[in-house]
Amino acid sequence: MLIILLIGLGGLVYWQFGDQLLDFFTSSTGGTGGIDTKKPVITNVTATAGETNARIDWQTNEPASTQVEYGKTQQNTSLSTLEDDPTGGTSAGVVTHSVTLTGLEPSSTAGNVTYYYRVKSKDKAGNEAVSDWKTFETAVPEA
Repeated sequence: MLIILLIGLGGLVYWQFGDQLLDFFTSSTGGTGGIDTKKPVITNVTATAGETNARIDWQTNEPASTQVEYGKTQQNTSLSTLEDDPTGGTSAGVVTHSVTLTGLEPSSTAGNVTYYYRVKSKDKAGNEAVSDWKTFETAVPEA
């Protein structure tokens, strides 16, 4: 709520503006009325796996950080290094994301090795989006 006090002609004039007008003033002047509370939208998540590595790619609708959570189960995971983090001020973030995971266990003729993964992206305001869990299988080494 915005309250303006005007003093003139020896009297006190009290003016009160509603929230709607306040939102107009703050958003049109760059004030705090336009605080970003929306998470980035994650799309086009794909995995391309080799024998001991996998590349995870995705896109966001706004500049955001790049990170992948992965493991052989959803309960026992690792996090890739956080990259392109716009919350620290050292990066503006990116909209096209790519992470290469290394040191993975290769599949074998005795059975495939499945990895679970999900991607994470955080915008400048700190709103974090997390994709659904997906899977990929590593390749069998060529003989």
